[in-house]
Amino acid sequence: MGKVQAVFGNGSPGAITRSVDDIVISVKNAYSGEIAFGTPVFLEAGGAVPFNTAAPQDFSGFLGFTVRVADKTPDTYPQDQSGEEQAGTWKPGDVMEVLVRGGITVELAAGGETGDPVYLRKSDGALTAVSGQEGTTVLLENVRIRRPAGAGGRNTEVTVNKRNLI
Repeated sequence: MGKVQAVFGNGSPGAITRSVDDIVISVKNAYSGEIAFGTPVFLEAGGAVPFNTAAPQDFSGFLGFTVRVADKTPDTYPQDQSGEEQAGTWKPGDVMEVLVRGGITVELAAGGETGDPVYLRKSDGALTAVSGQEGTTVLLENVRIRRPAGAGGRNTEVTVNKRNLI
């Protein structure tokens, strides 16, 4: 007899998890490199860029999270479906989709519990639920953990409660 899967993951980074009242906008990738799905981006002249660890932004420039869109990015999912790291990025100059309100799956370096705030570490730009020492993180004020990663998982569902910009 077949085996029943009892635990389900939260999905791949950049996957929208709720669709009732999500707001997704299109904005140009103004960064000189690729931006991975599920990455927090900040608004700058000419488009959006990922967190800059050399000259960290503050929360006022936070726009939202890049969204995984299968029909716009041909490398959205890996060829072998092995369950390993999922491929997919927005290329420089692409008009990418950014979730500015709603639920999305992201990778958290240090997980938390439902309702916990989400921070960006200034040292490496990773998302975390741990604030660290004063001045080492940027609080994403309107982002909360909705569903923590399961046992052994890295992907966490977060909710952007309200639009920050635009």
